[in-house]
Amino acid sequence: MKLQIFCLVLVLFAAGCGGGGGGDDPGSGIDPRVARLDAFDAQRIRVLGDVETGAIGMAPTPDAAIPVTGAADFDGFATIRVENPSAPLVLYGDTLVTVGFDTGDATGAMSAFFGTNATGEVVDYAGEIAIDAGRIATDVSLDYGGVLTEGTNTLVFDGTMTGAFLGDPLAALTTSDLEAGVIYNGALVDATLVVVAETPPPP
Repeated sequence: MKLQIFCLVLVLFAAGCGGGGGGDDPGSGIDPRVARLDAFDAQRIRVLGDVETGAIGMAPTPDAAIPVTGAADFDGFATIRVENPSAPLVLYGDTLVTVGFDTGDATGAMSAFFGTNATGEVVDYAGEIAIDAGRIATDVSLDYGGVLTEGTNTLVFDGTMTGAFLGDPLAALTTSDLEAGVIYNGALVDATLVVVAETPPPP
């Protein structure tokens, strides 16, 4: 299910980015956000695999391989699909999650979002979504909340993602809220939020 959501969102966003312009080199016609999207997609394939190419993703981490002491940072990305009635919004942003294995908690943030707006343009979104509480055991549960804005439009988030650690040894985590509710310009709409993040291997 998670992989299906990722493939769907990737296709929709790639279509929205098809004719990007501007960026560091105005004459190149290449939107620098495309490079971020490429990096996110490479990470998605590394962690979750890819049906079309046959790439095999990481298996769930065995309980015995989950540390019971120390902490680790997981860097990755978040993708959000908001079911706006006139046109779905598809966003991507950076994610950092810090997990305390000894305390069983997690904190972090999703930020630097860009994506489509209600008219189909690719725009930057201001603000961030905080991961303000987390419960870590053999699985992962992350509470999130925050506000993103672009122009006069506002998205308000408040929910919980659930997921799992991946890899043996542990190398990544993925969480999702596939039935999120988001306040878009004052109205409650359905949304999907997915996070994929990796932790550097030990030295």
